[in-house]
Amino acid sequence: MFLKTTVHSSVSSVSSVVERFRLVERFRMVACLRLVACILCVLPVLAAAQAKTWTIPDGAAGEKNPIASSPDVLKHGESLYKSQCVGCHGPKGLGDGTQVDKKDRAHRPANLAISRNPEGVVFYKVWNGRKDPDMPAFKSRMTRDEVWAVVAYVTGVLRSPAPSSPPPAAP
Repeated sequence: MFLKTTVHSSVSSVSSVVERFRLVERFRMVACLRLVACILCVLPVLAAAQAKTWTIPDGAAGEKNPIASSPDVLKHGESLYKSQCVGCHGPKGLGDGTQVDKKDRAHRPANLAISRNPEGVVFYKVWNGRKDPDMPAFKSRMTRDEVWAVVAYVTGVLRSPAPSSPPPAAP
């Protein structure tokens, strides 16, 4: 009787261990399937996000405008801005041009007055454009010097001064 009870108890223990093993394996399989499903859902989103990014070459942030800013360059940049950019970015660069759907906040053009992109980055954003939100590439519409003139106007005239530190408190 003792042997029968011991064998039955051992078989029951082994059976319990096997059942736990099966549950763990089932849990792992479900977890793996969920992971694969998440990856399959995320990959298209990442691919779409990649298409929305800017094409900015390495070192663009350090690239300076090769055209020295002068009243003539700024006037030329303003003229080009008004003919090519104002429809989307607005007369003051606030992203409120007449061609913009004011209710579509997700696709609103950049507010150039508060943008702090370096000159080289601004140049390549204008030069290369992007798809979403739509910013046309101007490399087929303007020369490099014309784009640099627009960059001079945007960064020198439209851009509001960087915020300075607050004045010290009065004693």
